[in-house]
Amino acid sequence: MKNKPKNLNINEYQSIRYLNLFRLLLSFFFFSIIFKNFGSFVGFSYTLDISKLIASLYLAFSVLTWLFSVAYKNKSLTIGLIALVIDLPAIIALTLLFDGLNDGWVILPVITIGSFAMLSRKPYTIIAMPIFATLLLWYLPQLLGLNNLGSNPPSILLYALTYFAIALVGIRQSQNYNQSVLLTQKQKTRITNLSQINKLIIDQMQSGVVAFDNEYEIIMINTMANRLLNLSRKQKLPGFLIKKIVATNESSHKSTTIHGEEVLIHVINENKKSGLNLLFIEEQKQINEKSLQINLASLGQLSATIAHELRNPMAAIYSAAQLLNESEKIDSEDKPFTDIIVNQVERSNEIIEDILLMSKPHVANKTTIGLYDKLTKLRKQLCDQHDFDESHCDIECEDDSLTIYFDNTHITQLFWNLAENALKHGQDNKLSISVSNQEKYVFIDFVNNGPAFEPIVEESLFTPFFTTHTQGTGLGLYICREMCRSNNAKLEYLRLDFKHVFRIHVAK
Repeated sequence: MKNKPKNLNINEYQSIRYLNLFRLLLSFFFFSIIFKNFGSFVGFSYTLDISKLIASLYLAFSVLTWLFSVAYKNKSLTIGLIALVIDLPAIIALTLLFDGLNDGWVILPVITIGSFAMLSRKPYTIIAMPIFATLLLWYLPQLLGLNNLGSNPPSILLYALTYFAIALVGIRQSQNYNQSVLLTQKQKTRITNLSQINKLIIDQMQSGVVAFDNEYEIIMINTMANRLLNLSRKQKLPGFLIKKIVATNESSHKSTTIHGEEVLIHVINENKKSGLNLLFIEEQKQINEKSLQINLASLGQLSATIAHELRNPMAAIYSAAQLLNESEKIDSEDKPFTDIIVNQVERSNEIIEDILLMSKPHVANKTTIGLYDKLTKLRKQLCDQHDFDESHCDIECEDDSLTIYFDNTHITQLFWNLAENALKHGQDNKLSISVSNQEKYVFIDFVNNGPAFEPIVEESLFTPFFTTHTQGTGLGLYICREMCRSNNAKLEYLRLDFKHVFRIHVAK
């Protein structure tokens, strides 16, 4: 197999080898008749001394063809076809010289024509072979001085018809072969493409997937499983995992620990005779995250329903508290209680609005927005709301004409939420807003002073209902991030120069 030519399939190469062997044996056969007195044994008697010359040349040609086919394997098909064309005049000449027309040995070129058809598979070149053989059969006797053979046209015609019949059969078979090869190539391409698609899909799976045989040797492993197990193809599964697999039924999952990570494994083996087994590995952390997302979605829907039902009662309480506060009959000692009711109802209403906003899809209606003007208006609103001067809100924007493509309502609420969050959690009641114009993005940073967050707090900043403030709902940052996503933007938290930074990435 290692000597197989690159441009031939195994069948073609084997056929050429057999043809070379046939040619060598046939040439040696004729050579032996002439030089070893073997002719009397088989009933042959050659006619002229030219037989010795042709037999010798044909034997030498057969040996050289064999050697060239071995030395130039990549061109052995071309060598074989040329050799078959040369075989025709040599074989016909030798059979005619040995009175082959009368004894039937002129049938030997049938093998040559059939072999040429099998290797060439081109109709026009195949049909040229019987034409060439017929011309040789008709004119070679005259060239060789065998005038007595030319007086037997029926025999020549019969052999010619045989040559053409073999050629036509060869053309038909070559066409069938070409169609089969084309169909095979299409099927191979389709299977290869499907295999690549399957591999790509399996690689993108969040679960680890391992295919292994009955000896627990890995046949295929995707990226996630490779990361968890640190193994590759043709390696064996670790012993502790094999024990878990043996103890796991196809309908059950087993919990185990791999490199310090808790995982669930599941084995599938539908056809035991095939020797193919599938192992699915899922991180417990991913399962918990999926469960949390489902619970949060359910909680969000429930909270939105409750919030919607509370709006009307809260509005009635708020109106009643304001009327009671304005009443002349209420004692001055009781008025602080009505103020508490109003304040708490206003805070409850803010929570209800946040919950309802969280449950609504944030469909963006984008428009061009001037950043500097938008931030200047935000600063004025903050100063009016908190009763401080502009020094508490510093704006750094090198290009006053810089614009972004964003939903106006979303950007207004996004800026307000991030600014309020920075002022609420900052130490010095100051806020810095900086704009950086990058090559592909515009960065908008909301910066405030404050001690670093604990790792668990930093990981949960954008989680719904997570808050570090006693008066917060834990929905503000989550809503901000969802608004950014609906506008093809990104919101992230950074700790830079010992300061808290909430950065908005807006694509240009």
